[in-house]
Amino acid sequence: MLFVNLKDYPATKRQIFQMKTIITTTNFSGSAANATNYACEFAMEYNCNIVLAHIYTIPASYAAEGVTLATINDAFETGAERLKEAADRLKKKYPRLPIEAKMMTGDILESLQELRKDTDAELIIMGAPDEYSGLWQWDDDWLNALVTISCPVMVIPQHITYHPLGNIAFASDYLKPDLPEHTDIIKKLARLTAARFHIVHVTGTPARIENNKNYLALKDNFSEMQPEYHIVENKLIIKGLAAFIQQYSIDLLLVIPRKHGLWHNFFNKSNTKKLALLNYIPIMVIHENN
Repeated sequence: MLFVNLKDYPATKRQIFQMKTIITTTNFSGSAANATNYACEFAMEYNCNIVLAHIYTIPASYAAEGVTLATINDAFETGAERLKEAADRLKKKYPRLPIEAKMMTGDILESLQELRKDTDAELIIMGAPDEYSGLWQWDDDWLNALVTISCPVMVIPQHITYHPLGNIAFASDYLKPDLPEHTDIIKKLARLTAARFHIVHVTGTPARIENNKNYLALKDNFSEMQPEYHIVENKLIIKGLAAFIQQYSIDLLLVIPRKHGLWHNFFNKSNTKKLALLNYIPIMVIHENN
């Protein structure tokens, strides 16, 4: 593992730095490779460590096909070799960045949760599912990771390259109170990036939120951050949000997929085609019970 001397980094960034370790996952696809590059650029910008993880899950079809243990071992070893090659390429490209490779086997969600605890990671960066005809192809494991992993997960579309975050937006529905754990994560990110901070509420009906207790609590909680508040009226929630993102040049969108709520429903396999309108921006998903 390579190590970085903090003296090489500007004092201002050392002072605001709070994030330590970022996990980035790879399945060796083009989307995963792009996400690992994004993660490394992000880590270099904000002085984080990188754990590059590949999780090998034995396909269910193997049991039905009577695949031998030797075949499974060969597949595992091939994955381990490709992971080492990927890590070596990243270390060569980012020689001052601490990078550690982790090969794991088992259930994707359980493995990620275990790795997060072992590394004390505060962020997971994943490539968006491979795109086809402009749509993201989502699978159940990937979707479950977004709503169950107990640390923020950042999703990087395949054609997005890293640049410093100038504007970040939190999409809030004001239907439930945001817990301190949620607002602390958002505050940490806003301070870390020094980005302009926006809070946006998209609604299909004319909205008056001045007396909404959740809005007032959130406004009080974020008072020192001085965010810009926006209300977008559009019955097509994602379409309205996409227009807002373009208008204000948002670089990162933050969402909390609450159970039975708007975002939890969108991160459902039957609804994810709607998210194609947002396939040009990284999305950070914050677990509801974080």
